Amino acid sequence: MKDFSASTALIVEDSGVQREHVAGLLRQIGFGTVMSANDGINALRTLEQRGVPVDLVLTDLDMPGMDGVELIQQLAKRRWVANLIAASANQPRLQEAARSLPPGSAMRVLAAIPKPVRLEALQELLQDAPMLALDELERGVVAESITAAEISAALAADEFIPLYAPRVALDSGHLVGVAVQGRWRHSLRGNLDVASILPALAGDRDTIGSILLALSTRAAFDLHGWRDMGLSAIRLSLPLPAELLEDLGQLGRLVTGIQEQEVKPGSVCWEISEAVVAACAPEPLHNIGRLSLRGFGMGAVHCGRYEANARDFACFPLSEITIDPLFVHEAAQRSHRRPLLEGLLAVARKLGIPACADGIENIEDWAVMREMGCSTGQGPLIAAPMESSVFAEWYKESRERLRDCAAHRLSDAVPQSAGTR
Repeated sequence: MKDFSASTALIVEDSGVQREHVAGLLRQIGFGTVMSANDGINALRTLEQRGVPVDLVLTDLDMPGMDGVELIQQLAKRRWVANLIAASANQPRLQEAARSLPPGSAMRVLAAIPKPVRLEALQELLQDAPMLALDELERGVVAESITAAEISAALAADEFIPLYAPRVALDSGHLVGVAVQGRWRHSLRGNLDVASILPALAGDRDTIGSILLALSTRAAFDLHGWRDMGLSAIRLSLPLPAELLEDLGQLGRLVTGIQEQEVKPGSVCWEISEAVVAACAPEPLHNIGRLSLRGFGMGAVHCGRYEANARDFACFPLSEITIDPLFVHEAAQRSHRRPLLEGLLAVARKLGIPACADGIENIEDWAVMREMGCSTGQGPLIAAPMESSVFAEWYKESRERLRDCAAHRLSDAVPQSAGTR
């Protein structure tokens, strides 16, 4: 008999009764940790926050917001789950789920089973199925095995670099800013996404602060150089992890690093997560206010995961809200996503601040997001995140294409590749 006492499972099901039913079954089978989410978007956020992979996801297929088939497609792009079981009372949907996993995915789909889920059938499946072990998932192994000494050496070797995702005005196509993402050019492990390793560093403010300082200082230096080329109106959007919001010393280091590059505070927007907004803790709120008083912009990434409402957002001196790409992804093709988008954008309208759509993939998404009230956007259609060495050339080559996108003269606009994916 397999021992699941050290295994973690995530149940994704919009029915609270069914969630509890399946959770009980998995506990009877012996799973040590059983988590739950009420739809695909919440499932992705739960896994993202956890930071290390889970052994099993058992998902319903017919859910509002993001259904199980789309969740499977999203999970296939990430290394967050070793094994997956899909459940539905709809046989054609089960067949669709079985076909939805792209070739080459690390995740293993064990089976598509009918609902209601029964103990005997689930137990037999888990005992007989050739399940993928967590240590076979490279991303999880990398994140957990990173050491402080390794990061210190990487900082000394200048291996942390910023990538830039251009943001444009949706009504004109003009470049208005860049969102900064971190990359670790590891000498042995290859390129690593900085966001993927931060959960493993939770609580280590000094290390997280040093990584962000390296990224923000380099980004400010690049911004200063672009302005010498005539790009004087663009703004940096930099992530600000929750751990640093409670540490004035770390925030002071970041501010000093920006100022040393002769970049004015108004040219930088610090982005916080919705989790910070929902928590509304006094110390982070006070420190965010201090940054705002110094002239920095403050943005929030709104994903609907934490049920933060307009009143929560109103407590913060925000200058922009960014809509998470999980909502914007194929917005034009997925009509069931529209009510969710309208709810998120209503928060920005109530606060009287602009919204940015992150995740625009095609010209139809561009049109839908502009129609719904987003003033700016970023995503694959505009450009893949790129290094500073190719940013200026991309801008020269893309201005006309972006103006055409804004005018909707392109039926199938193709993003310019920066070769950094």
